[in-house]
Formats: sequence, C-alpha cells, structure tokens
Amino acid sequence: MQGQQPEFDNIVKRYNEEVVGSLGFFGKFRDTMLFYKSEYLEYLLPETPNAILDFGCGIGMNLFYLREKFPNTELFGCDISQESISLARENVQNCSFDTIETVDSLKIYKNKIDCVFISVVLHHIPLEERENWISGLYGILREGGYMIAFENNMKNPLTKKHVERCSMDKNAIMLDANYCKNIIKKAFGEESYIKLGYTYFFPWRNKIFTWIEHKLAWLPLGAQYYVIARK
Repeated sequence: MQGQQPEFDNIVKRYNEEVVGSLGFFGKFRDTMLFYKSEYLEYLLPETPNAILDFGCGIGMNLFYLREKFPNTELFGCDISQESISLARENVQNCSFDTIETVDSLKIYKNKIDCVFISVVLHHIPLEERENWISGLYGILREGGYMIAFENNMKNPLTKKHVERCSMDKNAIMLDANYCKNIIKKAFGEESYIKLGYTYFFPWRNKIFTWIEHKLAWLPLGAQYYVIARK
C-alpha cells in the first residue's frame, strides 16, 4: 500500500451513500450494522479495555458507537486514507486519529493498546501484505490484549450480493472465515486463545434477537463473522 493513493480518498465524501445504496432494502438497517459490533465487542471481552484502536477506521463511524458503549475507554483510530482521517476528526470527539501508511508506523501505539478492533478491513489489504499488517498489530498489543476482526461472510448469499454491488469493494476479495482465523492464529501463535464465530443474523436489534444471535455463533450463515484472539 505504500506509495499508492488510498482508493478511499476518492470516495470518502460519499462513503455512507455508497454503502447504503449497495445494501438495497437493507440500507435502512445501516446503523445497526455499526452499532451491533460495539455491542458484540462488549459481549466478547471479559473486561472493559483501557484503550481501543480501530484499525482502518475510515470516517470514524464505528468509533462513534464505540464511544457510546465504552465511555471511559481511550479511543484511537487509524487509516491509510488521509481524507478519511480528516473527516473522522470532524465526526468523532474525544478520539485520537492518525494516518498510518506503513506497518512500521504502527509503533506509535506500542504498549498503549489492549484491544485492536478491525471492522471489515482485512479483505481490502493486498494478500502479500495482510500477514505483515496483522503481525504489526499483534506487536503493539499489550500483553493479555485482544484483537477482534469482523469480516463479511462469503457463505451468506445476501452479503455476497452486497459486496458485489458495492463500488468500494470492487478490488476486494472476500475472505473465508477459516482462512481469516488461521492468519490471525499465525501471528498470535498456536498456544494463544482464538475463537471464530458467526454473527449478524438479524438486521434489527433487541435483547431477544441478540441473545439468539449469540447462541447461533456456531452456524456459518450469519452475514458476518468475527475472529477474536488474545495475546
């Protein structure tokens, strides 16, 4: 990615319109697609993190909801798109933002972060760079910290259709869940805690549907999946 103009620089101002348009009927549930991840993060973590890094934060939409769910947590956001970071600073208060162009530049977060949050970002990273970025993120985590990566589930036909329609994903390749788990496991080591689960079975949110969704984490039909690993 170094030396290239980030593709999201060209569409940052119409980001939300692009996403909602590609969702079709489900566009009206756009907010729940963002909110549920902060809700799920709280469910997955055994304790409230002191600091969360949203890697590939874009214009900061997930951080807006992370701030609501984790009001006392220090939040950081980074992205290779300078235009996105500029807009993120306008969208989210009380959060530190940085443009990160290389894996080495992640070192500014060394020993500051005890949760790395990655929301449908890995499939945008070129194959030959993906493991290097994950290793870099592992390296900045505090001991005992967690990485949680959400990705679109290629086995869900509606998700696959959405990705095919979304112009932002035209150069992206959807990642198989087990592949995603394995590349994270490679960085964290064979003895590390790691778990794969499927999620976002329902676009609407309430306590009953959320409870059911947690029970269905084993079923590979959710619109998305998550991989959580502990250092």
